[in-house]
Amino acid sequence: MQDDILTILDNVLTAVRPTQGERDELAELSRRVCGYIREEGVRCEVVGSGARKTWISGAHDLDLFIMLSADLTREELETEGLRVAKLVADRADSYETRYAEHPYIHARFADYRVDLVPCYQIASPEEMRSAVDRTPFHNQYVLPRISGLEDEVLLLKQFMKCAHVYGSELRVRGFSGFLCELLIIHYGLFLAVLEAACNWRDGLLIEPGVTTSQRARQGAQHSPSGGVWEPLSVIDPTDPNRNVAAALSLDQFYTFVDVARGFLAEPSIEYFFAKPLMPVRKSEIIAATDARGTDLLAISFEIPDMVEDIAYPQLYKLRQSAIGLLDENDFTVLGSAIGIRSASKTTDTVMLLIELESGRLPALRKHVGPPAYMRAHAERFKSKFTNNDTFSNVYIENGQYMVDIHRRYTSAKHLLESELHSCALGKQMREHIRAGYGVAEGKEIADIFDMEFLKGYFTDKIGVK
Repeated sequence: MQDDILTILDNVLTAVRPTQGERDELAELSRRVCGYIREEGVRCEVVGSGARKTWISGAHDLDLFIMLSADLTREELETEGLRVAKLVADRADSYETRYAEHPYIHARFADYRVDLVPCYQIASPEEMRSAVDRTPFHNQYVLPRISGLEDEVLLLKQFMKCAHVYGSELRVRGFSGFLCELLIIHYGLFLAVLEAACNWRDGLLIEPGVTTSQRARQGAQHSPSGGVWEPLSVIDPTDPNRNVAAALSLDQFYTFVDVARGFLAEPSIEYFFAKPLMPVRKSEIIAATDARGTDLLAISFEIPDMVEDIAYPQLYKLRQSAIGLLDENDFTVLGSAIGIRSASKTTDTVMLLIELESGRLPALRKHVGPPAYMRAHAERFKSKFTNNDTFSNVYIENGQYMVDIHRRYTSAKHLLESELHSCALGKQMREHIRAGYGVAEGKEIADIFDMEFLKGYFTDKIGVK
């Protein structure tokens, strides 16, 4: 089996290792764009996978940091940084201003996506004044330690990409590229990472370079989260108060554990390059949901095009609120999915899919009152429902007062149409929901919604192949 694994890994590397031509092209673009920055009398530093030779063939991304004087105020940093970045981006094919902790420029030079990020030029991480200031120090830590292990990083990244757990953006909530590099530095080899992951348990604390890992809850005083539980804590070697794995969700943590076990048990190149999914027809989705016997609801509305890491936290809050509203009204939620797709050059469509045990409930709802021994509460309960429009008189069951009352909402769709806007929502999502949203139900979802979005949910949850 070991020979089979090595053959698979060799074939994967042949496919994902950048060619010398690609490396030369990236290096030339890096020299050219850095030259534009230096023309403004400013130092430039290449960071990320482009600097560390840990990028996958075909991934045309370049991160360039515009290193500015630490004497500048935060406002001056943003102003001067954007001035320099825009002068450089004027020579690109296109560019746009994006926002993280502070504004930066995302530009396109031919097929390459180039981020031009202002930061302070400081002597040590202790002088850090913005989150991006630590990134150049990541370079200093990783470069000497990753030398000779670049292929191991490529294998881990491609493995994670195929498992859909690669990327720290809030849409994915997976493993970042830097986290992949630290795992390789810590464990030494791609296969060693997988072997260790087979026995991972959430709450794990890893300090790169320290042989013994521990449970974060047992070693909370050493945890970058200060004892706050997280699925995985990996201490940033340049900033002991930061968890590099902070974005990782519990489900993505265990998805990686699961695929690591699967590959080592039955090695296959499909763990790196999954077979393309066949297009799903509407009839297949309808047949699968009919067989499952559940009810589907889908909420959709338009929002202005916005940065994903701003939109997705609000979408998660929207989903939590919608599920909470349904639960409060006795509707059982079995699963859900959220997504964003482009509607036009300036707008996106938000999609929230919810699978229910049933979208319909009986008109009758059993309302539980106080125990019979609580006399004052019992009297109030009885007086409230006596001569009221109920399905029953007040009665006693298992020592408690009960009454069968009319359910306010018997339809989950009606509930969401009537009450969703009153839930706790992100500020921007609330504004757009108030402007209007739609709730689709059952088979009409397959007529209205994006098939790729539906396929993603149904492939995992319902078994459409």
